[in-house]
Amino acid sequence: MLLRGVSQSTALCGAALRLSPAISGGQHQLGAIVAVHNARFYASQAAEAVLEKPAVASDAAAKVASEKKPLSLESQSFAVNMFKGQISTAQVFPFPSVMNEEQTEFLGELVGPVTKFFEEVNDPAKNDVLEKVEDSTMEGLKEMGAFGLQVPADLGGLGLSNTQYARLVEIVGMHDLAVGITLGAHQSIGFKGILLFGNKEQKEKYLPKLASGETLAAFCLTEPASGSDAASIKTTAVRSPCGQYFTLNGGKIWISNGGLAEIFTVFAKTPMKDEKTGEMKDKITAFIVERSFGGVTHGPPEKKMGIKASNTAEVYLDNVRVPLDCVLGEVGGGFKVAMNILNNGRFGMAAALSGTMKGSSPRPRIMPPTGLSSGTRSTTLGRSRRRWHAWPCSTMSLSLWPTWSVGTWIAEPQNFR
Repeated sequence: MLLRGVSQSTALCGAALRLSPAISGGQHQLGAIVAVHNARFYASQAAEAVLEKPAVASDAAAKVASEKKPLSLESQSFAVNMFKGQISTAQVFPFPSVMNEEQTEFLGELVGPVTKFFEEVNDPAKNDVLEKVEDSTMEGLKEMGAFGLQVPADLGGLGLSNTQYARLVEIVGMHDLAVGITLGAHQSIGFKGILLFGNKEQKEKYLPKLASGETLAAFCLTEPASGSDAASIKTTAVRSPCGQYFTLNGGKIWISNGGLAEIFTVFAKTPMKDEKTGEMKDKITAFIVERSFGGVTHGPPEKKMGIKASNTAEVYLDNVRVPLDCVLGEVGGGFKVAMNILNNGRFGMAAALSGTMKGSSPRPRIMPPTGLSSGTRSTTLGRSRRRWHAWPCSTMSLSLWPTWSVGTWIAEPQNFR
């Protein structure tokens, strides 16, 4: 009825518009009036049909809604159930305690000594001038077990949970980010792959020395043409005819601890035969690479504006033979390894920077040296130019000024003239 009425109405309207010019005068006017009248009649019928239909549908919907059973709680997640229109408070009220009594007590025993160490032993300003972490600081960190915070105790580490680890990293970030990056690049991502994907033999071989700080680790993913986009790396790993080792060739850039590490987690593309198509395709594989394998070298430390004491360098791989038992995870499964390491390790950076913010907020606000008016001085930072504005600035502490742009101007004005 609805469609018929609409089609008839449309046809009549069209007929009214197509009245022959041969019909003139009163006949033409009368025909147009009749056509318009009929069109209005059928249009009103169509409108009534449209208005009546939702009423029936709404009644049916109301009946179904009244008979509908409440959704069952398939998940205890507070957020998930909010989208279902239900509230599940089991995981939020009271606020969950993720540490048991023993873990809380152990963390309390660590916070005091770590804080005291960074306040009395570590000298961030001196580290910055030397562009390396002082040897005395490195030795102190080793004695505290700071290089193996999350390594299981039976492998020489402290066996901390993520919450415990984050609390200690927060203290480091509050005092010296260069030390924080040195430690973080080592354990948050450097040997994290061994911790997450290593087999028993790999863990027993590498983790004790890494946890003690005897050897440092680095994470090698970034290349000149790729950042965290692991799929676009160019470094290659070709399997030997005997199948017992891979030969790696390529280069990595912006590698934290690149000039210090002895153990590297390296990602390279491996030619593999596709089981479905039979074609050869490049897939990413993760490797544990030792500097002692030969062919592993690094470039000079990068000259950075801040966090100068953190070693950042390029790493080169020239015909590096890596044994088959140094593959992390599965051959061709390196993309999964890389993403899990990055996802698992990023919370450490957030924890460190939360410490940085906590440390900077209560500090006094410092004005630049007198004699400068707002916007009147141009300074050269490398190849780019910046305008100096004599606005108050918040900084972490006087000892950390050289790691900040404003602090660097004050501490080393000769570099900006």
